[in-house]
This record gives sequence, structure tokens and C-alpha cells, in this order.
Amino acid sequence: MNVKLKILSAGVLFFTGQALLAQKTDTVNTANIDEVVIVGFGQKKTVQEVTGSISTMTGKSIEDIPVASVDKMLQGRVSGVQVGAASGQPGGFANVRVRGVSSINGVTSPIYIVDGVRVASGDLTTANTTANILANMNPDDIESVTVLKDAVSTAVYGADAGAGVIVITTKSGKRGKPRFNLSYNTGFNQQAVSNHRAFTGQEYKEYLRDLLNNTLNTNHSIEDIANANGTIGNATFANIMKSPYSTDWQDVVRKDGYQQNADLSMSGGNDKFTYYASANMFDQNSIIRNSFFKRLSYTTKLSYQATEKLKISSDFQISHGKTRTLPEGGGFANPILAQYFNRPTDQARNPDGSWYWNPATARLSNNQFNPGYLLEKNYEQAGALRAFANLNAEYKILNNLTYRFVFSPEYISVEEDRYWNPIHGDGFGYGGYQRTSVNRFFNFNVQNILDYSKKIDRHNIGASFIQEAYKSDRKFLSATGITVGNPSLETLSNFVVPYGYAGRQFINSRYGYAVTAHYDYDKLVLIDGSYRRDVLSQFMPGKKAGDFWSVGVGVDLARINFLKEIDAISMLKFRGSYGKLGNQITANPYALFAYNLNYNDFAGAQYYNIDNPNLSWETVNPLNIGFDLGLFNDRIKISAEYYSKKTNDLIYNVPLSPSQGGVIYNETTGVYTYGVMVDNIGTLVNRGFEFSINADIFKGDFNWSIGGNLSTLHNEITELYGGTVNTGTTTLREGEGVRTFYLRKWAGVDAANGDPLWYVNGVGGETTNDYNKAQQATQGSFLSTLFGGANTSLSYKGFGLDLQFTYGFGGKIYDDWASYTWSDGQYTATYPGYGDVMGDYWTPTNTSANNPKPLSGGNKRSNAASTRFLYDSDFIRLSNARFGYTFTGDILNGSGLNSVQIYVMANNAWTHRFDDRLKFDPEVNVSGYTNLALPILKSYLFGVNLSF
Repeated sequence: MNVKLKILSAGVLFFTGQALLAQKTDTVNTANIDEVVIVGFGQKKTVQEVTGSISTMTGKSIEDIPVASVDKMLQGRVSGVQVGAASGQPGGFANVRVRGVSSINGVTSPIYIVDGVRVASGDLTTANTTANILANMNPDDIESVTVLKDAVSTAVYGADAGAGVIVITTKSGKRGKPRFNLSYNTGFNQQAVSNHRAFTGQEYKEYLRDLLNNTLNTNHSIEDIANANGTIGNATFANIMKSPYSTDWQDVVRKDGYQQNADLSMSGGNDKFTYYASANMFDQNSIIRNSFFKRLSYTTKLSYQATEKLKISSDFQISHGKTRTLPEGGGFANPILAQYFNRPTDQARNPDGSWYWNPATARLSNNQFNPGYLLEKNYEQAGALRAFANLNAEYKILNNLTYRFVFSPEYISVEEDRYWNPIHGDGFGYGGYQRTSVNRFFNFNVQNILDYSKKIDRHNIGASFIQEAYKSDRKFLSATGITVGNPSLETLSNFVVPYGYAGRQFINSRYGYAVTAHYDYDKLVLIDGSYRRDVLSQFMPGKKAGDFWSVGVGVDLARINFLKEIDAISMLKFRGSYGKLGNQITANPYALFAYNLNYNDFAGAQYYNIDNPNLSWETVNPLNIGFDLGLFNDRIKISAEYYSKKTNDLIYNVPLSPSQGGVIYNETTGVYTYGVMVDNIGTLVNRGFEFSINADIFKGDFNWSIGGNLSTLHNEITELYGGTVNTGTTTLREGEGVRTFYLRKWAGVDAANGDPLWYVNGVGGETTNDYNKAQQATQGSFLSTLFGGANTSLSYKGFGLDLQFTYGFGGKIYDDWASYTWSDGQYTATYPGYGDVMGDYWTPTNTSANNPKPLSGGNKRSNAASTRFLYDSDFIRLSNARFGYTFTGDILNGSGLNSVQIYVMANNAWTHRFDDRLKFDPEVNVSGYTNLALPILKSYLFGVNLSF
């Protein structure tokens, strides 16, 4: 059988047809080639053999995308997948949700499989730094990314498959003379969307003047307050009014962002030996000072046909990533917070150009820090070293029976350093502060696989027998010191006062056995099935094992004789699957003694957590029904699916009271940690529809293809054994989703007097200006309920234009610092907040304003949690645009080059937010909250690719 990897979505998304426009010449007759996808454990299936829900990206859809990691490539390009970044931290990780949220306290992110073996993913740091370990992998090494979504596609991964599986296939060497490819792009970064603006000095004075006059029922001018020397208001107001400064703190913390990426690869081989090697350098800088991600990586991949029966292959990857991150949330060192919390009437620099603060307090006038100095002198830094190997031996026992052995170790070391200088900022009170830690992971994956296939007339039979073991060994060490003799001394040994230390080891393992089977009759009728048994070290004896299974069926009516004669129909397939999966578990059901107390220099123990011998697996039952239609030799492809994913035995951390032994006191930090009992507490369902269409409009000298996908999501808790759990902003309750906002509903401003108003019942109708009389009600979900992407690709005689759009509707975003930034006077004199309030707060001449009358001390709790600070995240975004020209043929004769491509590219270039009030990036909605994080970036780049 001739096979070729091409862009594909089995039942979900036939993405853009871009592979058909690939600029590399392929003389094979594609009419006789079967398209294949990579599924579990590196196994391959043709499109016609698939009964599950699989989406694959390859070709141009993942070429030269200017992002640091593979997880950020998925948004809008794969149906059923929502991707959002909580911040714009370079090298940071993305929140990826495959067909909704499958758990409350369990893991909600998919597992990542690279060339058949699982790898570490997510943020592996322990402090305020961020180190997305997937960003250590070179995206230019990736040949395809496949998302497995339903039971029959994922059940072979058993206990970890409930949140989805993302399969990454890296590039390999191919037979032929050596081929080299050199690519480079560079450009600059800006903020993707405009955010809230800060007050100018004059605006701040005007707002405080009105605040005072409203409070005192007077009509004083700014000059009156300044000259009163504290008898109007207080001395703080007088000093603000006298200030000659109007500092733009946004300008202080920002700079021009840039990024660059360089990649060199070579490949080739002969009938016995093939090779692929690459080296990569990536450097991305934020628009906020002292924030960046840098990566150096190297890959070598070898394959050797030792004998007619034995094939040996290896893949080695080594990389080092360095990340500088910045504090988020309410820390005074957070430069985003400083933009809104620092008074514009404070100066940023002294007359000699040095950074300013009050020498008596080492702070600004409102006790804040000067972010300019901190961004120069302090840092939160992480360095991540990743070494990965995949050693594979394949032996052909019989013509139809192959044995494969895989051993894949992965070593990761994350070194973190936090330095606070002793002169100003958080380190001042300590005389300097330094925390150093090492977080070491050693993971390995072992697989033994027997693959059997047989063709008898039109009957095709296949089966695989799999044994897999996976172990993760993590060791963590940290030490903290304070008081340093000189600000230029930044290593731990120079800090003379020990301030704390920590050291822990975490070991967990699992092993499993699986069998998969496939049967089809001439690819007309298809049946798939699998069974896996996993054993997890973390569970109680008798509960460690779990059984997982799946079954899938399909029928392609286009292969029936009378339909075969209709040239217009190339595929007419109906598919269905069902099964039982597990969800990744980090829970600990054991009662523990924590030996962390010093009792007169004896080791003291304290009881922590309680036994729960009944804790069981969190399992997922996915139902999938799909339909695929191919027309005119697949020039047009249409797919539709319905899915329903039910999660049973939801695991939740039930809090314990101190009287139950549920508290640990850390003597070093003075922090109490309250214990939990891990228990199974309910069920939830994710269900929805997925649609996609792809069409090659023109093929020839001029090529034009278009495509799009649309997904819906309904997430609902169907059982909650312990009853409703409410917080100040969210709820867990039957009939609602696991990411549901629970808030009082804002009713606007009373035009008569400027009071805040809320709806009494939380929905509509009667209003009140008494916050306590307003009821909380469900107000929507974090997650978009309708989302997807659209694309178009055009090419003509070397010119190429590709556009990728993404969109999302139905989600919500909450501004979790709005109680300070929209405080209506409660905090304004100390923390100014958003300057957007200017011209839009109630006055006797502006009674239709959206914000209440400002008063000293606040206006009837107007800044308390409500839908006033809840925004619709509906958006459409041009996520990627690329225009280029490729030189080939005679023009390159004598140069030694096969092709030269130059291009310009824009990432996140344009975003339309449907809620005019929203001043945050709409893709934050996957997280739900903003937390004053680094802004998400848009990039403009110029690049060149040389092939020789």
C-alpha cells in the first residue's frame, strides 16, 4: 500500500487543503495514495479505516507559526479544542481543553505523545516563574499534530485519556541525497488588544476633586484643595493637588518587543540508513521590560535497517530554555498592577535621572514600589534543561506479525532563581532576598508491542498487543537566604542569614496492558475495539487497577456498488464509538504524618488528611456519532459530529477543619495549610456538535482553497453528592457547568442620585441600592459555547497568501482586581485604578453615566463582586496571516539552491471584541480571570526559507 501523510480530519476537520498547495514537488499519483493518520503508540491508519474522532494538522498549517510551543498552535485550527493563554508571558503555556472540561479537581489538560511515547507537559516550576516544558521542543521539528478526541481513538491510553490525547509526530529522514533547509524570521511584538488606560496627573486631580466635593457636599477647585494644606480632605489630597508631575507608568514599564527564530535542518539516507538533524534558536521578548523566553535546541533522528527483519531507530532531543517572568496579581512588584495602582502625580525619576522613591520610607507616596527600578534590578528566572530519547527496535517475526520495543527516558531539570535587591522593593525589608531551587524530573516509558495484520480477499484484520510502563521520579530542593552586603551579589552564598529550605521527592508510576483490534470488509464496514487495564501506584490497595475499553463502528456507503458509479461522491461514511476512559489523577487518598515540626530540636509529626479507602478512578464515558462526506474526488469535504462525554466519580478535594487534623503550620513561613480529603463527589457531562467544511475551489496555476470549523459545547454537572458549593464569584451545582460564574447582577446607576443598583433576584426586574439585598445568580461560563476557525489559502506562480481566523462566542471573563481599579472612591486616593472612568461617572450634569458617583470610602459597595466586572468574551481574530513568494527553477540555476522563499507574517494582527467594555484579550476566557497578567502579544515578522 502506498501511503502519504496529508492534512486530514477523520470526521472532524479537513483543514484548509493546504497540503494540496504544498510547494514541494511530488510526482506520485495522489489518486492512488491513501491518506494516513498517526494514532495510538505510533500506529497508522488510513482515512478509510478510521471510525473515531481524529483531527490532524500538518503542512502549511504548522509551518513557521511564530509561537514558542506546540500547544499554542491549536486554537481555531482543530474543531472541539479551545485554547487560551492566561497571560502573554513569552514561552508560557496555553490552557488546552479538548471537548470541554472533564473534571473539577482532576487534570483537565490532554496528555502529549511524541512519536508514540508520552512526555511531560505544562508548567513545571515551583515559584512565580513559568516554564512551559513543551516550549523546550522545537516546533520546526514537528511534521504533524493529531488530536484524539473520542473513546475508540484514546482508550488505548487508558487511565490518562479522559481529557484528550495530542499526538505529535516529528520529522524523519527520507531516502535520497542530503537535503538542507535554513529558515530565519525576525520581527517585533506589540500588545494584541488595547487595554485599560491609566489616569493622567490632571485627570486624577479632577476625579479626586469631584470625589471630595461629593463627600463634603462642597464645590472646591483643585487649587482650593491644594492651598488648604489638608483642611479640605487631608494632607494626602493636598499633596496630590500640588504635584507638578503626570507620570505615565505604562510608559515606564514598557519597551519595544521583538523576536527571532533560526532553524537549520538536514536529512537524507539510503535503503539502509536515514537521518534527520536540526538545530534551533528562538528568542521572544515581551513588551514589558525584563520578560523574555530564549531556547536553544538540537535534535537528531536516525533509522537503520539492520537486516531484512530488524529495524533500529533512535531520536535524541536536547534543549535549554531560559525564562524571565514577572509577578502577577496584587504584588506591588507587578508592573501591570503598577500601571493602575501607582499615582500619576508621583515622579518616576529624580532630576539626575535615577529612579525616585521617598528616601525615608523607600517607597512612593502611596507605599507602592517604583517598577522601573525593580524591572532593572530584580528578576524571577527559570532555566529548563530537557533531554529526551526514544529508542526503538522493530523486528518482523512473520510477514503479518511485527514486534516493537520502545524505551524512552526523559530528563528535565528546572533551575529557578528569585532575586530581590536590598535597596528598594520587596527585598528592602529583608536586606536582600534570594531563593534558589532545583526541580529535577526523570521519567521513562517502556513499551512492548505486537502488531498483527492480515488481508483475506476483501477482509482486513488487524490487532495489537501492548504492554506499557511509565514512571516519574521528581526531586525538589530549594533554599532561601536574606541579608546581602552588596546589591551586585546575587548568588545564594552571599546572603548571610538562612531563611528557609525545602526538599521533597515524588515518585509515581503506572503500568498497563492493552489489546486493540480492527476489522473491515473492503473498507465498507469497519469495526474497532480496544481494552486496557491500568494499575496506578497512588491508589489504595484494591483500588489501584482500572479497566478501560472502547468500540467503534463505521460504514462507508460510497463503496457500495451502485454509489461507486457516482463520480461526484468519494466518501459517504457514518461512524460511531463509545467506551470508558480514565482521567489523569494527582490525588492522594492516604492519611499522612507530616514530620516537619521542630519540637525542642526533636522531629515533631502532625496528622494530615484522612484515609479514604473507597476512593475510585475518575472515569469518562464518551459517545461519538459522526458523518463524513467527500465530493468530487474529495475536492469538497464535509464532516459533522455529535459527542457526549460523561465523567463519573468526579474527584474533589473536600476541605477538612482543624479539629479533623486537617491543618499544617509551616514554622518558617508562618503559613497554615489546610488539609483535604480526596473523595468522589459527582458526575458531569460535556456534549455538543462539531462541523467542518473544506473545499478546493481552483486547482492549477491558480489555487484557492477555503475551510472552516464550528464547535458547540454544553458543560453540565448532573450529580453533586455533597450539595451546592458557592464562592463569592463561582458555583458548583447540579444543572450548571464546572466553570460557572455566580454573581449579583449589576443594574447600572441610579440617574437620580448616582447610587449603584443591582437586581434583587440576580436576574432582572426589581432593583436595589443595598448590596446585601441583591441575590447571587448564575451568570454564564468561562468557556465559549460556540467556537472554531476559518481559513483561506491562495497561490499563483510562486505567490502565496494564507489567512487563518479564529472565533469564540458565549464565554465570560471576570476582572478579578476591579474592586480596586473601579473602586468609585473606596481606594482611589491610594490606588488610582482605571482612567477609563473619566467622563463616564455620575455627576449632576452627567446622569446617564455607567459608573456611580465617587465618594470617599466608596459608594454603597459599588465595587463589590457583580456582573459590573463580568464581560462577554465574544471575538473574531485574524490569528495568522502570511504572504510570500517562492523562487524555484531556472532563476536558481548555478546557485546550489533548490528553492528560496521570502515572506511576511502577522500573528494575532487583528481582533474584534463584541463587548465594547472588554479591555482584556478574549482568549483569557479559558482561565476566566485576568489577574493583571502580562498582555498577550501580536507579532509582525519577515522571514526567509532556503532549501538546498
